[in-house]
Amino acid sequence: ISVTVSESGAGVKISVTDSGKGIAADQLEAIFTPYFTTKAEGTGLGLAVVHNIVEQHGGTIQVASQEGKGSTFTLWLPVNITRKDPQG
Repeated sequence: ISVTVSESGAGVKISVTDSGKGIAADQLEAIFTPYFTTKAEGTGLGLAVVHNIVEQHGGTIQVASQEGKGSTFTLWLPVNITRKDPQG
């Protein structure tokens, strides 16, 4: 697994890449759907929860995958820097 973080416009881009089995092309659109799973045991909530959290923070998440080669999940989150006056 490799993780890269970089500035991207007014936000931060986080990419997580693995060299696993990848995701079948016909399943890519469903992976963020609640309760979607390809496993015998699993809730199918993990990626749906991540997708929801990212969107709640004004960000986006995308996936690129090739069967047999792995997947890259790319998150973009806005960065809003507000500084408080130390005097209150």
